[in-house]
Amino acid sequence: MASNSFIDGTKCIVVISYQACPNLSPAGEKNMFSKLLIKLIDQAIVPAVVLVSTRIVSMALLAMYFEIPFELTKKGFIFEGKEQYIQVNSYSMLIMTIVLAISLSFFLLKAHVFHDTHITPKLTATLFSLRMQGMVQSSLDLYTKGAIWISYAYLMTILTGALALYSFIYAFVFYVTLSVAVVASILLVTDIENEVKSSKDDGLDHNVTFLEVNTDQL
Repeated sequence: MASNSFIDGTKCIVVISYQACPNLSPAGEKNMFSKLLIKLIDQAIVPAVVLVSTRIVSMALLAMYFEIPFELTKKGFIFEGKEQYIQVNSYSMLIMTIVLAISLSFFLLKAHVFHDTHITPKLTATLFSLRMQGMVQSSLDLYTKGAIWISYAYLMTILTGALALYSFIYAFVFYVTLSVAVVASILLVTDIENEVKSSKDDGLDHNVTFLEVNTDQL
């Protein structure tokens, strides 16, 4: 076990290396990766349910709004004509893109404003005084959610691109979805850069863990 102690007045600062902390060892890193994978799978369920529900509800509501007769079967929505299908399908995909954009905006707001590594001290104090400290987000929570929503954004981009290529939706829907995915990616990368900058500016060696022990109690 590799450790060093530095006594300063009434406090003893103990520096523990990776070898002294099993959770930070290679075995611990594998365990952390497994937990991260499980977390990603769990958090991917809600966005999928939201998007699929939006798709189904929007198709039905749009068909009723445009007064287009349809039939709901095991194979999905059946329309009388191709033009009617293209119209309903296009606006349904557009509504899905809008829901995706709203969700990404909410996530990116938390990433840039409430990220615990670069949230302002004034805002932190305000949140704690209002008992809203739950708004402060850790890097693990933010980036797992971010990876999921960005993945869905690019899946939507590929899907709308294929549908537009075969003339099953209007082309502008694809361009809107692509724009949402690209802008969200740029903003996420910007937040990651802020994260890296904050880690470098704190002056700490992140390969070690620091513990403070009050020597008055020893």
